[in-house]
Amino acid sequence: MTFYKVPKTIALVGMMGVGKTSIGRLLAKRLGLTFKDSDHEVEAAANCTVADIFAWYGEKAFRDTERLVIKRLADEPPHVLSTGVEVFINPDSREIIKKKCISVWLYASLETIYPRVARRSHRPQLEHGDKHEILEDLMKQYYPIYEQADIRVDCDHQPAETTVDRIILEIEKIFLLKSGT
Repeated sequence: MTFYKVPKTIALVGMMGVGKTSIGRLLAKRLGLTFKDSDHEVEAAANCTVADIFAWYGEKAFRDTERLVIKRLADEPPHVLSTGVEVFINPDSREIIKKKCISVWLYASLETIYPRVARRSHRPQLEHGDKHEILEDLMKQYYPIYEQADIRVDCDHQPAETTVDRIILEIEKIFLLKSGT
């Protein structure tokens, strides 16, 4: 197992179903860092689920809480952070991430993502209408914003381990990190 000294938190951004959580856990293990998930951190801060926050308080309350959690997490020692779909879309949260983290856009095509999200029912954004059409529209809106990430890694048709290898190579290019330093 190779460990690198990473000077900033690595924030994984991208669409639902792209694999931010599974890739994030593997990446954290490879780099000897802690793994955190922004949705879980929001739930812990609010003491209820994301779905409950949306239902009881509305989307604005969720986004406000999410932004505060991102700000707190960005100020913590370096770790790997899996972010919610719209964290990087929010201008305030995106600015925090751009200033204090290494942002990594995990890119995947509609053909890769749709089968992963179609069989699940815990995606509030996809619950009112045709999931394929909604996902396609979200991708058209969000991908130009995700392009502002520091690093883009294509994770279509490859195992999570390969994606992790690619992320590490891109981080090395940015920081010229050497093993064991």
